[in-house]
Amino acid sequence: MHRPYLTTADSPRHMWISRRLLLWVVTMGPGVLGMVADNDAGGVLSYLVTGSQNHLQWFLPALLFMAPLTYMIQELALRVALATHLPYSQIVSMKFGPVFAKINAVVLHLLNTIILVTEFIGMTSALTLLGFSWITGLAFSLVLVLGVTSVRRYQRMERFLLILAILNLAFIPSLFTIHPHLHTWRTAFSGSFNGNIAFLLLSLAGNAVAPWMIFWQQNAVWAGNVQTLESGRQDIRLGVVVQIVMATTVMLIGALMAHGVIHGRNPLLWLKANGGATTAELFAIGLFDAGFLAASTISVSSAWMVQEAFGKIPDRHQSPTQGSLAWLHTASICLAALSVVMPHLSFSAMALWAQALGALWMPISLVILGLIASDRRIMGSMLIHRRKYLLAVTILVFAGLACSAFLP
Repeated sequence: MHRPYLTTADSPRHMWISRRLLLWVVTMGPGVLGMVADNDAGGVLSYLVTGSQNHLQWFLPALLFMAPLTYMIQELALRVALATHLPYSQIVSMKFGPVFAKINAVVLHLLNTIILVTEFIGMTSALTLLGFSWITGLAFSLVLVLGVTSVRRYQRMERFLLILAILNLAFIPSLFTIHPHLHTWRTAFSGSFNGNIAFLLLSLAGNAVAPWMIFWQQNAVWAGNVQTLESGRQDIRLGVVVQIVMATTVMLIGALMAHGVIHGRNPLLWLKANGGATTAELFAIGLFDAGFLAASTISVSSAWMVQEAFGKIPDRHQSPTQGSLAWLHTASICLAALSVVMPHLSFSAMALWAQALGALWMPISLVILGLIASDRRIMGSMLIHRRKYLLAVTILVFAGLACSAFLP
């Protein structure tokens, strides 16, 4: 009996790979999206600036050191979400009182609004490099963010953002367009420690463990499809790997230009002048995607925390940008976008300061999360073990040392 020809596309191995890729895409969730968005436009620009300093022997180990810390924080938020099945601001209110929950929400909302400014800087800079005028690029970015975050169903928004996250891979071909000499590699790892390194390390820490990520992980699990601790952990682990790979890639792009430290108002112009149009345009695609994903997730995270602290708890499947406080979400995004037109605004400095401010508030956020996760009345059987509590304390000590190194 004649058997049909088995093509390569129909081979068992190809079918197994296809099924595995499909499973990988399906299992992606808020953990991956949160980590990808954490490498936001401000973070990407700070990575680029940091890489150009030629101190990779300090910064790359710092990234690896912060990876388990990032995982630990997100895993704690995941554990609290699964144990309580409640919005995070409501849990904070139960533990510390409604007044403290409101103060925490206001501070983090203001911090998130500052970070949003860097997202619009990144998106507008990227579109300008790709041929848009500055005003047109800013207006397009504003309309796009408002449009996506106004989707009524949270899960639709999450799936759409996860699909667009693939554009982050544009940083990898951007790196491959650079053909550095061996001397350039040596120079990238040759910088000596100086007073500026502490500030840059603080900026890295702020990007690795941004406070808004705790609210995002907690509330995204509450509103999404993550049902078990193990599936959520797998999602977070994948997100941490993606975050490290992309951060390392961008740092290498900045380091291998071999044209000195980035100066000037727009780092993308420096990149185009020293790396060429192709390198800069691929980088711009990744930068726009990073800014768009972060602007969407951070603004939604802010909407969650404010609505839960001051307003009515929304339906778990409804986007938090709906309801009586929707005006605040719109006003905050518009304010951040309009701030970009300020004259003499240094993009590099704004990106670094936004990340550093996040690191300064992170110890408080970690104390709140740690006290909640170690409360048996709240956590029940999912109470964190002593080993994890000690690790949380280690995170706090590290954050404190980073902050003290930054302060005069």
